[in-house]
Amino acid sequence: MTIDEAIVILNTNLSEKFRKKLISFIDYKSTSAMTIGGFSLEGEVNENFRKVNGYTLNEKSVSDKVYFKHIANIIFTYLSNYKAKFPNDSSRKLEQVDLLKYKPNGKYDIHVDNDTSSLRTLSVIFNLNNEYEGGDLVFFHPMTNKEIKRYKLKTGTLVFFPSNFLFPHAIESITKGVRYSLVSWIL
Repeated sequence: MTIDEAIVILNTNLSEKFRKKLISFIDYKSTSAMTIGGFSLEGEVNENFRKVNGYTLNEKSVSDKVYFKHIANIIFTYLSNYKAKFPNDSSRKLEQVDLLKYKPNGKYDIHVDNDTSSLRTLSVIFNLNNEYEGGDLVFFHPMTNKEIKRYKLKTGTLVFFPSNFLFPHAIESITKGVRYSLVSWIL
């Protein structure tokens, strides 16, 4: 099996009404930047590593709980497709849901979703619109960082892939419009 065969892309039947509510909720909640500093080979922090406004749903807010439940239901409904391809996958608990709003020049440089402080096994990206340019999801070879696969995600596309070091990926810079998406991780 090649690395890109473990990336499962599914088109959901996301209702237009729920999609519009999610985008409106993201506009309301995602007012500040979600920053994660990346490190250069020299060990210097790069504050420009991730440029995206975002918000993590939390368990103390009633509205957040409602959205979390709906999003989790969608993810777990389609997770069965991933598990059909990989029956030994034991992922079963949604760790968190982040609401993301990538404006022009927004991006997330090459990274992996699992590290020593996280037990993430499966990453999930849920794209909510396609009225933007740029913003491709790109996977890279884990040793050479050479591009393996590029995806221009459509509205309602759900992506599952292992969170480990074999799946470095990036969201390329937005050149026009706004990209709305959700990311989550399953333990």
